[in-house]
Amino acid sequence: MVTKKLEWEEKYSVGIEEIDNQHKHMFATINKLLDIISTGSTKENLGDIIEALVKYKIFHFATEEKYFKEFNYEETEDHIKKHKEFNDNLTILKEKYPEYTIEFAFELINFLEDWLINHLMVVDQRYVKCFHEHGLK
Repeated sequence: MVTKKLEWEEKYSVGIEEIDNQHKHMFATINKLLDIISTGSTKENLGDIIEALVKYKIFHFATEEKYFKEFNYEETEDHIKKHKEFNDNLTILKEKYPEYTIEFAFELINFLEDWLINHLMVVDQRYVKCFHEHGLK
């Protein structure tokens, strides 16, 4: 069973080019993971995906959090907690599967898809008004 590839839709947009481009990068990473699963090359390639995810989350979370601080975003604390939950859940998954197995790949894809879509559709939408009011587009 392979999950259908993710396609960017305008409903995911926060209307801020820099952040939308980062989110699109995450979609591409998830789609690479789906390719790895479908070709059965998980052991050889999952390490690269994990490395890409770690780099992405550090860079992306820092981008959002920089603007939270700069714009005195009122939900900063709650949003940063969501970022910490992502970090914690990724760590738990990596500890659960010390080796990169197909089971790990499927759990990872489920986690990433659920988190990304919920985060984009709910959590990130909360800062849109604040960011736009401060001229970020």
